[in-house]
Amino acid sequence: MEAAEVKDLIDEAHEREQAQRRSAGRHHSEDGEEGGHGVKTSTAIYISVLAAVLAIVSVAGSNAGKELMASAIEASDSFAYYQAKTQRQISLRLAADEIELLSAGMPADAQAKALQRSAEYRQSAERMEADEGKNSRKDLLGKAKAAEFRRDHAAAQDPYFDFAEGMLQLAIVLASVFAITNKGFILWTSRALAVTGVLMAADGFTLILPLPFL
Repeated sequence: MEAAEVKDLIDEAHEREQAQRRSAGRHHSEDGEEGGHGVKTSTAIYISVLAAVLAIVSVAGSNAGKELMASAIEASDSFAYYQAKTQRQISLRLAADEIELLSAGMPADAQAKALQRSAEYRQSAERMEADEGKNSRKDLLGKAKAAEFRRDHAAAQDPYFDFAEGMLQLAIVLASVFAITNKGFILWTSRALAVTGVLMAADGFTLILPLPFL
């Protein structure tokens, strides 16, 4: 979308320039016209490339934000379920201890039933710890830690993509200004911002070089 808008801006600027030249009665040689057309074409290609890179960075930043939110929710839910399982496990073990203490003064038959119930509670508590199913404490803790890792990774990536997107947008704006003014320093500033944006985007994907201010 940015490329299309800038292309329209370039076309309008050149149309105005040509109209002013016609009204003032100035004429250009064929070489001059070809040179102007070449600058216009190269600038449009440059802006289109920047817009394509910007689109990729925008998608990556959006995905990082979505992953951050989804992983944070998953980590919170998994830890909450893990804590609930832990509380249930503690409650079962406390109940088993209490039954064993109370069974000491019971008749033999009642004591046997009480001890059997106590053993069932302890087995249930141990099953919560040892089961390899998706609802075991071990599995829930692993899920929570994995979600935390993804959350932290996405949180580290997100600011790089934000800054890269801003740099590329500025580069596109300056490139469109260059197309109108034909000032060389504006084009070089645009290129410097574009290179910085691309490098920050690459660092966002890889996180090879952590920046202290992000």
